[in-house]
Amino acid sequence: MPLFEEVVLTKSLHCKMLEVARKSYPLEGCGVLFGHIDNNKAIIRDVVETENSAENPTVRFYIDPELFYKILISGEESGLEFLGIFHSHPAQPNPSPWDLEYMKLHQNVWIIIQSLNREEKKMKMKAFQWYDEKLFDVKLKIT
Repeated sequence: MPLFEEVVLTKSLHCKMLEVARKSYPLEGCGVLFGHIDNNKAIIRDVVETENSAENPTVRFYIDPELFYKILISGEESGLEFLGIFHSHPAQPNPSPWDLEYMKLHQNVWIIIQSLNREEKKMKMKAFQWYDEKLFDVKLKIT
């Protein structure tokens, strides 16, 4: 996967992700991002909410591998590429040490949403990508 210059998503998908974060609070909500790559831009076309099956979902998220596989197959069948994962933090939208370990393994788009303040206007969302042994902030564009 290339290093993305930008992650682009529609306002409706942005709102859907905020709603996942809002309703999951104080737990971490999570989901999968699908779309396509265009000139080093990750264009998000679909967001699939998943259950957080972590043992302690207040401090981390875990997507069941069997469910994740089914979601990947469904996305591919609809003609979209798997681009990444999103999840919420009931704190600042920065990667935790656990997130960083998984970002190193899965060097795709990671979007983190701050769910502490659940008012839509104040919920922050950031995009990241681990690439070439470094963490990059990726510009997030909502259209």
